[in-house]
Amino acid sequence: MSEPVYLSAREAAAELGVRPATLYAYVSRGLIRSVPGPGKQRRYDAADIRQLQGQRAEPVLGGLGPVPAGSQPSALTTSLTMIAEDGPWYRGHSAVELAGSFSLEAVANLLWECGTDPFSRPAPETLPALPEGLGIMERLMTALAAWPLQDRAAYTQSPALLRDKGAGLVRASCAALLGRREPDASPVHMQLARAWNVPAGPAAELLRAALVLAADHEFNTSAFAVRCAASTRAPLHAALISGLGAFSGPRHGAHSDRVTAWLDRVRSLEDADRELSAMLQRGEPLAGFGHAIYSGRDPRGDCLLQLAAGVQGDREFAQLVPALVEAGEALFGLAPNIDFAFAVIQRQLGLPEEAGKVIFCAGRMVGWIAHALEQYRLPDQIRPRAAYVGERPRRGK
Repeated sequence: MSEPVYLSAREAAAELGVRPATLYAYVSRGLIRSVPGPGKQRRYDAADIRQLQGQRAEPVLGGLGPVPAGSQPSALTTSLTMIAEDGPWYRGHSAVELAGSFSLEAVANLLWECGTDPFSRPAPETLPALPEGLGIMERLMTALAAWPLQDRAAYTQSPALLRDKGAGLVRASCAALLGRREPDASPVHMQLARAWNVPAGPAAELLRAALVLAADHEFNTSAFAVRCAASTRAPLHAALISGLGAFSGPRHGAHSDRVTAWLDRVRSLEDADRELSAMLQRGEPLAGFGHAIYSGRDPRGDCLLQLAAGVQGDREFAQLVPALVEAGEALFGLAPNIDFAFAVIQRQLGLPEEAGKVIFCAGRMVGWIAHALEQYRLPDQIRPRAAYVGERPRRGK
């Protein structure tokens, strides 16, 4: 058996065509093995690197041919976001670190690989009047369905135009989420702050950080829905509607509403212990705790909770948050996730109902557009094959 070959960090990163930070994130996810090297350096398994390189080069799920027995379709590939134990990385940049200073628009420029800033253009014109009585998500979906009334080039597939379309759709979506008809050219976090009477300073900066951390999370259900639509060459606004349909479910974008529902019943330490203990006894999951991707803590949630602790607002509630986190970990063995953080922000800043969901959706709009732009560049239509487990046809002898 041949001896394994190991590469330096510089060699491994060059082989993969990624930044060193991305290489380290691959290691943390167990995709590449590393061993101690000379001094404090480490060496990286060349076989793992070649295997990962091959996976990234494979075509996305597509075609109509049969899947061979016992095989699995190749995974979708992306250069947008990688999830590591320290949180998502946007094109090799830690999202947690970007949350310290980046705006959502700056993240869009990063994820969309913009040469010039598409948000330097004027905001779209007044949105069409929408029917009364629509919920927030329905209002946004209706506004996006009417986008061709706003934009003569709504069906364009031109790479030269799509980033500008994306910026216009982000601004129009923010207006629709806030129940307004006039899109605004100011940064999204400032629009939310003004609409919700959030003062400038740490509170508005908390909204900015939340938007950045919500921007993308690899191939979650809504991003996959966007990519499926984009692979058929559906126009950008229609691909976003596909993502919104998936996002609107209580197991995804509306999950923070489930957190808010039980959090509203907690007004004291006694309430916290009673509420969480009752959910445990009833066998109910604790909304806002645990995550299907992270084996430990959700770094996005930890980042936002730390920022929220330093913000003026409902101080009495803010003092309850550490006890809630401790109770969740003690009774359910789970750490808080970003949905819990959204609900905490909503309560602590006194924001309107469903504000946590609005923050999540406004931020994720940037990621959905990034996924659509990336998918438009790929030749295949996403078409996975099913493993049939139903009744077999009865054929005559």
